[in-house]
Amino acid sequence: MINFDKKVLLKKWVPIIVIIFTVSLALGLLLGISGSQILSAVVISLILITSAILFQKVGRNRFDNQNDKMGLSKCL
Repeated sequence: MINFDKKVLLKKWVPIIVIIFTVSLALGLLLGISGSQILSAVVISLILITSAILFQKVGRNRFDNQNDKMGLSKCL
């Protein structure tokens, strides 16, 4: 099971989410884009941020040289 540190996630990602929401809303209102399109842009951005969080937490370390029997990690 994946253990998320909620305080770290909040400190790191909430400001980014707020900035994306604010910029999307401001640009949408300035350019005269409809509310549904602005909302869909914000939802897509939130989905991308969520996937970035999951890939960051679940992804393996590429520079981890455990089980490197051929010495390939030294080439990096």
